[in-house]
Amino acid sequence: MFRDFSIQEGHIPSGRNLEDAPDGMRQELIDLFFGLAEDNPGAVSDGRIHRVIGQSLGVGAAGQPYGGYRYAAGRDIGRVEWPRVYDLISRLWPIYEHAQLAEQYRQGVNRILAAHGVAWDLGEDGKLHRVLPASAQAQIDAAFVELNEPQFRAALQLFIAARDAYDDRPRRERDSCSNIFDAMESVAKEKYQRPRDTFGQVVAHIRQTQGLNEQIVSVLEAINTLRNRNFGHGGVVAFNLRPAEVDFTYLSCIGAILMFTRI
Repeated sequence: MFRDFSIQEGHIPSGRNLEDAPDGMRQELIDLFFGLAEDNPGAVSDGRIHRVIGQSLGVGAAGQPYGGYRYAAGRDIGRVEWPRVYDLISRLWPIYEHAQLAEQYRQGVNRILAAHGVAWDLGEDGKLHRVLPASAQAQIDAAFVELNEPQFRAALQLFIAARDAYDDRPRRERDSCSNIFDAMESVAKEKYQRPRDTFGQVVAHIRQTQGLNEQIVSVLEAINTLRNRNFGHGGVVAFNLRPAEVDFTYLSCIGAILMFTRI
């Protein structure tokens, strides 16, 4: 029911890159939180939703607030910094999941986020993930599957750290680039059985043995140079990649991970 007409008619922003929580969006979320409770009596109470919102946001929750639960919760959510709104979305997930309303909650949240051009969606795991084009998201999902092999355990932990930094609010851009590069390096070292080498040394070995197409090797060398000059360990240069350049770095390393695991 939430945003039903506007979603069907295509009245949503073409881009999903907003890192904020506009006032209108906050009030729509309150309507969702309490609407699900009101439409499913006995599953979850208005009073409980109000208490969780207040305590999660660090404000006192009156037993019988003036103006009712919706008004009080709307006032509280309107006063907090924008990242706390997204914390609240994740905090309420287990309540609706326990009430068997998880999918209705997730769909409602995502319709509201999409309508405001927000950079995240609520996943089936109850966590907020940055919205990417379908083809890019498919690559991330495929890499996660590939890295679940036992020999890539170390790379998987770095991959998860990179994804968490990339999905964070606001995005931790240097950590996203650094961790995804390290995950790629770990996969390459495992694949070519060169655990003591740097990524640059692994790539030099690949070039020497003609293990990959020459142009692909050149791309890998360029990614290594990008890392060394912009976000390498112990680097003294301030991180200054633009958001679109972070996207490029992140997705390029994921593409390389898939290539290494499949050759």
